Amino acid sequence: MVKRWGPAGLVLGLALLAAGCGSDPSLTGTWIMAENQSRTMTVRDDGSVSANIDVSCTGTTKDQGDREYRLELDCGVTKISADGVLSEDGKTLTVKDPSTGQEAVWNRK
Repeated sequence: MVKRWGPAGLVLGLALLAAGCGSDPSLTGTWIMAENQSRTMTVRDDGSVSANIDVSCTGTTKDQGDREYRLELDCGVTKISADGVLSEDGKTLTVKDPSTGQEAVWNRK
């Protein structure tokens, strides 16, 4: 079942994204949700993601080009799909639930 995002889902959004290409900043690293700093996400070089957004989640990211990413997370009882946009300086990731339009901002740790 695909869950609509609450604050926890958006946190995942973060979880986010694979390493960037070329001169674009990379998603690789640890991210903290701006709205709730207890929610964290780690993106690895291979695009795999682990997140803690009130529940533990794992997943993958896919580079869509132009600093845009697709995030797919499995949180056990629910699955989350989200779109992310990485800021030009690579310090902020904005994750959006396409089904609701709800957004969450993640900051690089």
